[in-house]
Amino acid sequence: MNRTPIASMICVLTSYFLRRSWERGAGLRMVEQASRGVFDGLLAKSHVQHALVQPDGRHNDIPTVVATILLLNGTPNHLQTAYDSRTDGLAPWSPSPRSITDEEAKMRFLGDTRFQRAFMTYFSLDNGRFAGDSKALAVFHLFTGAKPLIYGLFSGVGRPLTLLSDGIELRAAVLIVESLTLSAVDWLEPIYDLLTDPRLESPPSELLSPDDILDRVAYDGRFSGVMKAGPGFHGVARVLSNPSARAAVVEYVQQLECRDMTVLLQKLSNLAVVLLCATHKPGKPAFDYYLAHISTCVNNTRVIFENLLEERSHKRLLIRGIWLLIILTYITQLRPIIDTSLLTAIEEPGGDMSWDSIHQEFHSQGISGGKYNDPVFLRTLRSLWELEKAYGPIHGSPYLQAARKMVSQWDGWTGIGADREAVLNIRL
Repeated sequence: MNRTPIASMICVLTSYFLRRSWERGAGLRMVEQASRGVFDGLLAKSHVQHALVQPDGRHNDIPTVVATILLLNGTPNHLQTAYDSRTDGLAPWSPSPRSITDEEAKMRFLGDTRFQRAFMTYFSLDNGRFAGDSKALAVFHLFTGAKPLIYGLFSGVGRPLTLLSDGIELRAAVLIVESLTLSAVDWLEPIYDLLTDPRLESPPSELLSPDDILDRVAYDGRFSGVMKAGPGFHGVARVLSNPSARAAVVEYVQQLECRDMTVLLQKLSNLAVVLLCATHKPGKPAFDYYLAHISTCVNNTRVIFENLLEERSHKRLLIRGIWLLIILTYITQLRPIIDTSLLTAIEEPGGDMSWDSIHQEFHSQGISGGKYNDPVFLRTLRSLWELEKAYGPIHGSPYLQAARKMVSQWDGWTGIGADREAVLNIRL
């Protein structure tokens, strides 16, 4: 059958656009494959050469940084630039005083960074017992033993939790082994003691939503004067060593309504956005370094819920730990006033940004300098993007609004105790 000129033109145009679409898709897949190859090589190199915990107590952030860039579809050049900018001064692994070969030794050396190499070797070798199933390895060590490593995931505002989530998403056994290692060597006994407090298993006087509990925390006099030295998550030790403050924290963890953990995770996700972008003084945008970690912790929990944990009791332990982190972070950052109207108030250009335009800006600017070179900024953006995909249909657009606000107004972090840093809207 002869085609009309219009039909022929449509056929030609359709063929052209399909071909171009395929070419773009193929090109994108080639870039993604190349990035994955570079990521695997850099991760392996860092894993072999650089200790996770440095002699001065800092952490080697290469694994989480390159994982974040890969998850944002970064290019091989982005990955290599990030790696090269972070290797200067990184110390190599130091031999541990002795090896770790069994559960008894694992328990004995929890919290001792001298044994990080031994823990790494122990978990790497133990992965063979699970036939290379690193997810099974993680579940075993997180939930068995006298002191299950689930309680170690919450150190460093959830740094081991991020490694675990990334390892699951990227199917990278190295990251899961590093997560278990950090959970062991960054172990905080006060966190373990609180989350295993027998009072948590007693029926609470009432069950409350996260928002309602945080409202009570904001005005609870038992926390007054605990953080006299100023903000910073390092103040957790002061909170948990104060008997009155610790009793209050246990009470607020106990009161969390967690019978429906799917709904609870949605509420925590929305709360994380508010704590990130709605705690500064009106007209003076500021972003707290530690409060910014909460959105990442919540997204990591979502990933682990969906891809690793099956037992309800395991999920309950994890979400209780995340809630404890949120409470402690809010207290150590001086319990700022929460004003949700600040989330939608874009005080600088940026109200018309879309996720596509934000990603384009990241890809065009790269990570050689500026805000996209800050690992926490970049990670927070990625977490907001994922939370939008998961909960956008429920909550609307607070995640995009938060991303817009960060991209247009962020010029550094507050809340770390630096001289002349911006101050959140703190009650006097």
